[in-house]
Amino acid sequence: MVFKFRLLSDEVKDFVRDVELLSDQTFYDFHRILTDNLHYDKSQIASFFISNEKWEKLTEITLFDMSEDSVRQDIHVMDRTRLSEFLEISGQRLLYVFDFFNERLLFVELIDVIEKQSETAYPRVSVSKGAPPHQLLFDNNNFEDLNFDE
Repeated sequence: MVFKFRLLSDEVKDFVRDVELLSDQTFYDFHRILTDNLHYDKSQIASFFISNEKWEKLTEITLFDMSEDSVRQDIHVMDRTRLSEFLEISGQRLLYVFDFFNERLLFVELIDVIEKQSETAYPRVSVSKGAPPHQLLFDNNNFEDLNFDE
């Protein structure tokens, strides 16, 4: 199955991305296609949060495990967590925090579950409108505004 997601921003009103991933791909695959498409620095901390219908954070899927106890069952890491572990039906919501220090994020909704097209490579961006919110890079206690023109 293919999960089709729509991403929106509360900072940039005309920003829209539709991204399609196979249900057995990981949250890291999702993170990578987003950082590639949005021209975000892959070295910055990011997380997905499973959320409820009010966009309240429920479960975090982190880029990497920063806990001291590596056997904790409640830690979900992007490269070890498949989308299908948390998602299955249209309407489910996620938050993608791309600027951890300033709590900046994208709103993500699973808008459709469709059949895989044999000639299509996944993941893929199927709709790309508007410039993404700028990423602020944290480096040596300084912030730098990444501004890419599309």
